[in-house]
Amino acid sequence: TNKRTVIKVVLPVTASLLLLTSILVVWIYKCRGKRQNKIVQNKRMLGYLSASNELGDESLELPYVSFGDIAAATNNFSDDNMLGQGGFGKVYKGMLDDGKEVAIKRLSKGSGQGVEEFRNEVVLIAKLQHRNLVRLLGFCIHGNEKLLIYEYLPNKSLDAFIF
Repeated sequence: TNKRTVIKVVLPVTASLLLLTSILVVWIYKCRGKRQNKIVQNKRMLGYLSASNELGDESLELPYVSFGDIAAATNNFSDDNMLGQGGFGKVYKGMLDDGKEVAIKRLSKGSGQGVEEFRNEVVLIAKLQHRNLVRLLGFCIHGNEKLLIYEYLPNKSLDAFIF
């Protein structure tokens, strides 16, 4: 009877521990998979932007700027650095490490724009060069964050250049 009592206690406890361990392993595996998917997605994005077939015969030399560098340039997206806000996100003024002033468009997470749409926008804007358009200098993808880095035009509004 002592053996049966021990078996009645040890067997359910062991089974419960195995079940909890299995659930934990599956959860960790899924979390790592999501993180790996983001890394793969970001690498794929970089590959898309450097692929010459996207631009015909031209090659796109558009630097990837780290999220940390952008956060530092904008004083962690301080409201004091915000230049404006639109339907697709906010625009901040920033200063890169090399002293260059830039305008950083931080796309809103609710814009519904996925990586593919973002890639298309980056490729299209990078290809466009016109005296009435600000130049795209770089981009960043960090998790759900999608950012575009443009040249900054101080003390000017767009209509001053167009009209």
